[in-house]
Amino acid sequence: MSLEELLRQSALTSLRAILRSAAAAWGVERAAHEAMIVEMWADVVGAESAAHSKPAGLRGTTLLVNSDPGLWVQELSARRGRFADEINRRLGARVVTDIRIRPQANPMVPPPVTAGGTVRIEAELSADERGAIDRTVAEIADPALRETARKVMADQMRWRKRQAAGPPAGR
Repeated sequence: MSLEELLRQSALTSLRAILRSAAAAWGVERAAHEAMIVEMWADVVGAESAAHSKPAGLRGTTLLVNSDPGLWVQELSARRGRFADEINRRLGARVVTDIRIRPQANPMVPPPVTAGGTVRIEAELSADERGAIDRTVAEIADPALRETARKVMADQMRWRKRQAAGPPAGR
């Protein structure tokens, strides 16, 4: 391995350590892991399986996955050990020790999309909030890592806005 490759690997390792410690300090490590798992899901399970399943969250070290009923539950359950290993490899830590596949009564329905083709979100972020996120992730050189960090931070801000707003009316 050349000196340049060692320095590049060291810089990436340092960036990973910085992001992990920042996520832990902000209390968003679990949310970051969940967002990254959602982002990588199709790559881990394959496009066809991803069309019939969706990660629903982490409970401890168990990943909860909603799936279309029937054969999809069996198919995903049979490969869940391999999925957990691949997720952990990509995250660089042992985050998922088990995956629980839960059949859903309704087939997976894509999220609502606006006329412009973007996914509609409950709590939109203001221009200032989006700008703060963009400034924070601007120094991340790797485009994929930068986009993942942007999505994680946006998800966390939306979650905090929903929590601050309280439960929806009627609950």
